[in-house]
Amino acid sequence: MRHRALSLVALLAPIGPMAATPSHAGTLSASNIFSQFNAVIFGNFSSTADVEGLTVVGGNLVAGASFDINPANASASSFSGLTVYGSATGSGNYNVNDGSGVTIVGTNNVSFNLNGGGSATIGGANKGNISLSNGSGSVTIGGANSGTLQIGSGASVYVGGANSGGLTANGRSSVAINGDNTANMNMNGGGSVAINGSNSGAISMNGGTITYTGSQKGNLNLNGGATAAKVASLTLAAPASTLPSFATTFQTPLTNLSSQLDALAANSIAKASNNAVTFNAQPDNTGEAVFDINSSILKPNSTVTINLDGATSVIINVNVDSCVSTTCVFSLPNSLNFANPTGYASHVLWNFINATGLAFPNEIGGSILAPFAAVTNNAPIEGTLVAESYSGNGELHSHPYAGTLPNGTPALQASSAANLAVPEPGSLALIATGLVALAATRRRALRVAFRR
Repeated sequence: MRHRALSLVALLAPIGPMAATPSHAGTLSASNIFSQFNAVIFGNFSSTADVEGLTVVGGNLVAGASFDINPANASASSFSGLTVYGSATGSGNYNVNDGSGVTIVGTNNVSFNLNGGGSATIGGANKGNISLSNGSGSVTIGGANSGTLQIGSGASVYVGGANSGGLTANGRSSVAINGDNTANMNMNGGGSVAINGSNSGAISMNGGTITYTGSQKGNLNLNGGATAAKVASLTLAAPASTLPSFATTFQTPLTNLSSQLDALAANSIAKASNNAVTFNAQPDNTGEAVFDINSSILKPNSTVTINLDGATSVIINVNVDSCVSTTCVFSLPNSLNFANPTGYASHVLWNFINATGLAFPNEIGGSILAPFAAVTNNAPIEGTLVAESYSGNGELHSHPYAGTLPNGTPALQASSAANLAVPEPGSLALIATGLVALAATRRRALRVAFRR
């Protein structure tokens, strides 16, 4: 397993016992992000296909399939296999593999199978079914729970409000409910159940203890020496910590990176001849090759070939030259073919500097940096996708970018010490300042596009 699940969550709205405290995790550079993540989506994420590596979503998870199923050469990360800073608003049953877990800052409506273990952290209410029966992770729910929970041996569950969802524990586990329980529980291997409220659900225990503070109206089936007792009070505290600010950690540095890459001087030329578009890299002494193209070079019925010629870092800056005002939408032709896209995928970064909409109907090799674009695809993207929003029908394959990026400048450093839990007025002012800066960056990118 290449990473561990992030077990603690920053809540963007107050929910009592899960109020966040500052975190002191390390920083993420742009290179770190591209080496750890397969998808970084600033807004909403919706897909019918799998993502092989880690996914982080700044908005809502609208639809998904399987996450972190084959992270390949991705670097270790402290983030979950799937991290959503908004809510999981869709429906269906999603898989999160590799024991990496899931973190949803808001509410959750979908069902998750955590294959191989890991932990699930939901900041708000949970309505989805969560299964981690194959491992001994944890489930933390900040609000009420109405979904079915299935946990493995040695696992723990915390529910910050009332629990009306069923629970099955296949081993000695612990359950803490900070509210009334009306659900049935099967604690097959014993363990403990603590209810800071009343119980009207049926609880079956094979060894272990049940404690509660309110009335007891449910059926208690106590086996193997299990005991049940009413107590005067219980203090049930959820794990309290934070996720770093999405804007500071991901959106700002990646948006700035796009501008910085666009400012690099081109040292290589792409040529179009007959039905062929050829990128012949001419790397400098550091192994970097930079191309500067207009999107119109990618014509129908063409085959795109990228020859690395010893280059270890290939930056392709793409100006969408079919803009209407500030709307720059480009759909790659259905008949455009990329030759051997997996052969160079880990060394190529496409920087769509001014695109507001992109469509990839066929497989493309290399990571995609499109900070202002709504992206769709119908075939695999062989590399990391960074986009404003994503609605896909093709898989995202893990080919972490192995090339170099500009380093050492504040724009490319994302300090996770600038965490946001329940924002104070000063923090809100900083967020507003960041949004103004992002808007200015976007205007600069568009001005560059129209100067070309």
